[in-house]
Amino acid sequence: MLGRKEKLSFGIGDFAFAFTWASVALYLMYFYTDVFGIDPALVGTLFLVARLWDAVTDPVVGVLSDRTRTRFGRLRPYLLWFSLPLGILLALTFTTPELTGTAKVVYAFATYIALMGFYTLANIPYSALPVSMTTDNQERRDLSNVRVICSYVAFVVISYTTLPMVKTFGDGDDALGFSLVFMLYGAITFLVLLMTFKGVRERHTEGESAGSPITSFKDVAKTKPFWLMFAICTLIFTLMLMPDSVAIYFFKYYLGDEDGVSLFLACGYMALIVGVLLNQYVLSRFCKRTVMIWANLAYAAVLSAFFVAADMAAPVYFVVFMLIKLLAGIVAATMWAMVGDIADFVEYRSGRRATGASTSAVTFSHKFGMSVGGLLTGTLFSAFGYVPNAAQSETVLTLIKSMMSLLPAFGALGVALLMVIYPLSDAAMTTIRQQKPTSN
Repeated sequence: MLGRKEKLSFGIGDFAFAFTWASVALYLMYFYTDVFGIDPALVGTLFLVARLWDAVTDPVVGVLSDRTRTRFGRLRPYLLWFSLPLGILLALTFTTPELTGTAKVVYAFATYIALMGFYTLANIPYSALPVSMTTDNQERRDLSNVRVICSYVAFVVISYTTLPMVKTFGDGDDALGFSLVFMLYGAITFLVLLMTFKGVRERHTEGESAGSPITSFKDVAKTKPFWLMFAICTLIFTLMLMPDSVAIYFFKYYLGDEDGVSLFLACGYMALIVGVLLNQYVLSRFCKRTVMIWANLAYAAVLSAFFVAADMAAPVYFVVFMLIKLLAGIVAATMWAMVGDIADFVEYRSGRRATGASTSAVTFSHKFGMSVGGLLTGTLFSAFGYVPNAAQSETVLTLIKSMMSLLPAFGALGVALLMVIYPLSDAAMTTIRQQKPTSN
């Protein structure tokens, strides 16, 4: 049985990782276009190139973690080894040295790719920890909920405090303000990940790994549920997270109230936490697959409603956005609870444990989707004539509103449709866990 302290120790790890993930999702596009002065299309290309690099690093880290053997375990050591470099790169990514032209772009590419490389080295082993911590399905759900709650507590803090702190620390110089704020965020990342390393234990590391990395990924690639989950996660992170990164543009240009975005996002993430808490009740009574279908259908409907609500009074679009995020909390927590199912199914089918390979393959879809979303955002902004720090055309303003509503709604509908054919129901997973090689 996992105690509350250990569950919380695991959960705060995602609080730490959120200082990278949330910062990239909410502010990096804006930082590059409006503060560092890089063309939106180039920023979108940067996001895609970084994900192509992840296509190499994610599987490598997954395989390495499957084969790591230390006195600290297989997965925990990665938190110890790579938390400090991750914190340093977070600060450097949001720093603007006195560079121009090509040198500026090279610096952005180098720091962002390095940041996501160290994120991978620490986060993939972290994401695989629940499989090594417990074999109990309910405890894994608890760990999933705790990590998502802790992550979005960080999202609330980051969304509400970042821009005000940038203004305060920079005293009118946004470049300086971002640099100082993210030095602080880097230090928090390092210290909290050390707390996670100290507070969790790996109890279930038995099981024969595949004989080679190629075998590990062949085992994963042979399973239909993995490819369905890859497509589902790609859709979620391509389109359904788009409102998070576009919100600052929506407030600055569509509403003309840049300062209002901090409260808007913070309220949204508080509603998301409520959704995660509600998810504990929902998953205790309904199958994860069923929850994903109905939650995404509702998600698509409310996202579409935001297109109309955006032109109404502030309380209306605030409430609609909070409903969107409440449903996002249910979707996010359920999605993370399903990641361990893929690892168990791969072991059941192949007879070999490939937790790291399975987790890295699924989490790559998250980052791949996020990069495609960034590329799509940058490409659309350039194609429709977005000009940083200037009044936008009606076409651009309509695009921004659509990216807050209609485009992500299509993503939610796609997820619901894919979940209809996803085969790993809770009943099926109960049988699979009883029959896989390490069930005893």
